[in-house]
Amino acid sequence: MAISLMSGSGRVSRLLAPLRTVRRIVPLLWQCARRWTVVSSVLGVLEVLLALASLYLLKYLVDVVTATLGDGQGTPDPGPVLVAVAITALVTVAYLLARGWSDIARQAQGMLVADHINGQIHETALSVDLAFYESPRYFDTLSRAREAGAGRPAQVINNLLMLAKNLVMMVAVAVLVLTLHWLLVPVLLLAVVPALFVRLFFTRVLYDWQRRRTQLEREAGYFDWLMTSDIHAKEARLGRLGRHLRQMHSALRGQVRRERLAISRRRTLVEVMTATLASVAFFASLALLAMQTARGNNTVGDLVLFMLVFQRAQSLAQELVQRISQLYEDHLYLGLLFEFFDTRAQLTAPAVPVPVPEPIKEGIVLDRVGFTYPDAERPALSDISMRLPAGRMVALVGENGSGKTSLIKLLCRLYDPDQGRITLDGIDVRQFDPDQYRRLFSVLFQDYARYALSVRENIRFGDIDADPRSPGIEQAGRNAGADDFIGRLRDGYDARLSRLFDDGQEISVGQWQKLALARAFFADSRIVVLDEPTSALDANAEFELFEAFRQHLDGRAALVISHRLSTIRNADHIYVLDRGRIVEEGDHDTLMAAGGRYWQLFERQGRHYR
Repeated sequence: MAISLMSGSGRVSRLLAPLRTVRRIVPLLWQCARRWTVVSSVLGVLEVLLALASLYLLKYLVDVVTATLGDGQGTPDPGPVLVAVAITALVTVAYLLARGWSDIARQAQGMLVADHINGQIHETALSVDLAFYESPRYFDTLSRAREAGAGRPAQVINNLLMLAKNLVMMVAVAVLVLTLHWLLVPVLLLAVVPALFVRLFFTRVLYDWQRRRTQLEREAGYFDWLMTSDIHAKEARLGRLGRHLRQMHSALRGQVRRERLAISRRRTLVEVMTATLASVAFFASLALLAMQTARGNNTVGDLVLFMLVFQRAQSLAQELVQRISQLYEDHLYLGLLFEFFDTRAQLTAPAVPVPVPEPIKEGIVLDRVGFTYPDAERPALSDISMRLPAGRMVALVGENGSGKTSLIKLLCRLYDPDQGRITLDGIDVRQFDPDQYRRLFSVLFQDYARYALSVRENIRFGDIDADPRSPGIEQAGRNAGADDFIGRLRDGYDARLSRLFDDGQEISVGQWQKLALARAFFADSRIVVLDEPTSALDANAEFELFEAFRQHLDGRAALVISHRLSTIRNADHIYVLDRGRIVEEGDHDTLMAAGGRYWQLFERQGRHYR
């Protein structure tokens, strides 16, 4: 008995689920498109009333014509007929005007809502933790949110209004049909109910299939990107990868296409069967009325009215089925959109955050810090203890995969450690507001961004609150050794970069890295973190940059990570990271004298020069 009750409760819950979606959408519409929502609703109601009046006047016109022709008193008086025609024409024109303006209102409302939803998608994407970006779940959830469509919330309200209109008109049509013959009402039900259940069933089937296929679609999109992006164009041609990539893309798209067509074939077959059944019932009813009219049981006007009304009823029935199934489909897909919106950051500010120290006196300390990525089997960092004193230059050395980038993420609080703690001037960084704490850092990541904007904007992004014409932008360019090549560009600091757009200019990888370095220097920060800052620079540019590096820091603390040991030999303190653990620390001379891991790395690089 309990199972039966639960099952019934579950079915009721699924039936009422679209109403919960509507309850969440209405405040959203009122927030971003209040005026157009009111206008659209009023015009929708007016459209329904005028449509019903038009239908009634059509019956009235037939009755007037029939009465005029049947009075048998000489020449018929055309006056009542003309009056009925004029009234019907005016109401029809008013209906067309209301429908036209209602469409415009819904279109305006839809555009406003779409922009608002896109804004919410962007806001959510920017607010979630980095961990969300570094997992397949992020891409699946975002892809589903995009697939749900920014226009669906407005579409739901539109479908509700149209559904209400169709229901009212269907009731009115049923009443008119009932006055002709009671057997015609079951025919209407036969035309509507089976088609509705078929459409709802296959809407759910298609939704479930598309949810399962999200990752497959993304994979196909990835191969499409490999073939069409400029990033991989050189390797695709030199490695003759094009044919192989096309085959992989075609195989994935073929699988998606076959599964989608299989569902469409099943749905079409069942829909044709239900439509055939409805058509047989309609023509049987038409034959019944025609026979009764021929026997004199009905007037010609009744037969004409039946033809017009039932034709309208058929179109209303089809639209009713379409609106209900569309409403159900919108509910399913908006669930995906709301699932994305409900994603929340885990690294949030405490109820009463501690103010970030200004100025920094002691610096940052990592105390026996350990960290493992979500779903990873091995820790990325273990028992890390190190100091980043204020105003000092600290270097971090280690081979690929040793955990250097992971340490930067913890330092900037993009993740929180699983073990130990990180403090700033003796205060646990989890007591600060994350946004305020992150403002302390300017970071040049190894995979730095290349913005298809002006040189000035590329540097200004280091401190977006700065004046776009700030002289500090050009000073940062000089500090990073970028001023020379910028001066050779067509518009200097206002030159647009990247050939992604018509007016863009392309620059080399090394020049992009200098711009990223200038961005780090321009930031209004207290700690500069450079992850492989000279990997794309030639030896001369690297030498010139680090000769004046301390001067460019302006008293800020610096953490430099590099494979080039010549880059960091003049650091105040050096940490050697190996397989997620710090195995050595000290200045260059101390580490060389110890003959340990640092000495081995330095000797291995120096051998090529000797």
